[in-house]
Amino acid sequence: MSTTALKTINIDVVSDSICPFCYIGYKEITSAMELAKKEKLPVEFKYNPYQLDPTLSMTDPINKRELLKSKVGDRLDAVERQVIARAQEAGIQNFSFGGLIRQSTDSHRLIAKAYELGGEARQRAFLDVLLPGYFERSQDIGDHDFLAETAVAGGVYGTNAEALAFLKSSEGVDEYKENLREAQERGVHGVPHFTFNKDLAVASTQGPDGFLKIFRQLAQN
Repeated sequence: MSTTALKTINIDVVSDSICPFCYIGYKEITSAMELAKKEKLPVEFKYNPYQLDPTLSMTDPINKRELLKSKVGDRLDAVERQVIARAQEAGIQNFSFGGLIRQSTDSHRLIAKAYELGGEARQRAFLDVLLPGYFERSQDIGDHDFLAETAVAGGVYGTNAEALAFLKSSEGVDEYKENLREAQERGVHGVPHFTFNKDLAVASTQGPDGFLKIFRQLAQN
């Protein structure tokens, strides 16, 4: 396939760090991007924030499974099995509902900072550490020590001290709130949400093959 007439496919992803299907969607879209590379299809993405549960506290984490049970009741075990099976299909072998949950604001600030400092590559490097930490190792998404270690491992900052200084500041908070407003104005009411070339919107996971099909169509148009 010639790349002469191919256009770069820009993907705007709206996602929340605490959303299980957002992690699944991340694995699928990045797998599709690897397949696209083999076909020399130019694809780029940027991750933007969403607030899945505005009632969650930033300072007082709660048990993740207890929160889910309060939402789905007796269907808890069935829902967990369904999500875990779906995660395994996406290549996530150690998906867990263990650990604590709280508001994900600070993780989003770091995701945005990663993009500011190094574009898609830096943002993806950070997400590749952040998301497994939360969903597979049951880390606390709002714990500053975890986030600082993740920021260093993902190449956002050089030291834990630098990352902690950022987290303790208000940098990026206004931008985070503005991005939430923009997503709402665009009609994003659930995640993961994918917009291709600022035009085609897909409000669900598609699997790597499904995303690759979209890439092929858009690259030729």
